Amino acid sequence: MAVFNDHNAAIYLKTLKQYGFYQIFFPNGENIFGWNMKNIYRLSFIALTVIIQCLIVFGNCGFLIDLEDTIDKTDLFIIIFSNIFNYHILCKVIILMFYRNKILDLLDVTSLNFLKSEQCLYNIKILYKHRNRVIQRTKLYYNFCMSVIIPWVLYPIVINLFVANKNDNRRLENIINRRYPMDVNTYNQYYVLFYIIEMIIAIKSLYLVLMIDILLLSIGWAIIVQYEVLAVTFKNIGHIVNFRKDHDYNNVVDEDNYKKFKSIIFDQQQLDLKVKLYFSIMNPIILMHVAINSGLIIMLSNAFIMVIFSTESFSITIVNLFKIGIGIFYLGLMLFLYCYLFDNMNVKRESVNIGIYSCNWTKMNLIFKKLLLLTMQVNDANRITMKVSEKKIVNLQLFANVLTMSYNIISVMVKTIGK
Repeated sequence: MAVFNDHNAAIYLKTLKQYGFYQIFFPNGENIFGWNMKNIYRLSFIALTVIIQCLIVFGNCGFLIDLEDTIDKTDLFIIIFSNIFNYHILCKVIILMFYRNKILDLLDVTSLNFLKSEQCLYNIKILYKHRNRVIQRTKLYYNFCMSVIIPWVLYPIVINLFVANKNDNRRLENIINRRYPMDVNTYNQYYVLFYIIEMIIAIKSLYLVLMIDILLLSIGWAIIVQYEVLAVTFKNIGHIVNFRKDHDYNNVVDEDNYKKFKSIIFDQQQLDLKVKLYFSIMNPIILMHVAINSGLIIMLSNAFIMVIFSTESFSITIVNLFKIGIGIFYLGLMLFLYCYLFDNMNVKRESVNIGIYSCNWTKMNLIFKKLLLLTMQVNDANRITMKVSEKKIVNLQLFANVLTMSYNIISVMVKTIGK
């Protein structure tokens, strides 16, 4: 495995290292006062995760006992959404921890020097451009996630201070309004404590979502650009000007191009192995991601519709609509990013065959042509695609199908609520 730093990796390692997520998977750790930092990071991460799960379970205990106040249907949908979202993230974390050795092996593909052939290294400038794009995309995604969590965290403060009627015998608004097992007066008396608990849960969820997406999406983008380098490198083979036409010179050129072609094929084989490893890790994650995000979009959309038809004051309705609306947009963006990633990966991998065919093979000898044909046949036979079923491929068409299905279900809900 390569040693990674911010300069030789085509992903934004700075963010992963700053927030301690990279250290969870990093195999080596410094010893401080006899303690291995790798173990400290992992134990701290596991302990914090267990504490968060206990707090979430405590927040759901109110459903097991009779409380004096009832729960609004909108809040019920948001609580269910929050629980599903939390356990979805937890499953992703467990999968990544289980595959952490494979992830370390997979990180090699993000190295700027992963492709070893001289011809691929000549096109390394493509990787540097890609690295800059990844850093920009990572920063944009980070800023967007922060803009999503801020309204959810500030929402209860705005409602409690400026909007809600303080004379009502009701629980003060919280981020998720979990059903803590206590009466209204006790809850309101210790409201600050429960607000801090829910804020910690929200921040931890945001942290995990950000780190997991930055890691997995960045590796996928690195694979895409490695295929782009291969396609360009294959395409350039044989496109040189021959100033000499004698027989010996042509034989030397053919032999040289043959060796170049074989070295690039070896690079492609190494990349294909990394892609298979990436897909083996991503397969369970993507299956959950597509299924759960689709359901969560429908669930939040239903809550959005309920807020529209609710009898709450105009101010509370507007704040709720903004809070839920930005959540729906975020879930849609998460689903779009992964569908776009694998759709683009399929396109770039197919472009390798186009690059092979675009080389100057018509001027090559028969041995070279046979190798070229065999390579294209092998590439066609070993197409690697991410699927959620036998026929459903993860691509932009799947994203469009999910949105269409969500729209149809929401339309039925609107008609049902309207009656």
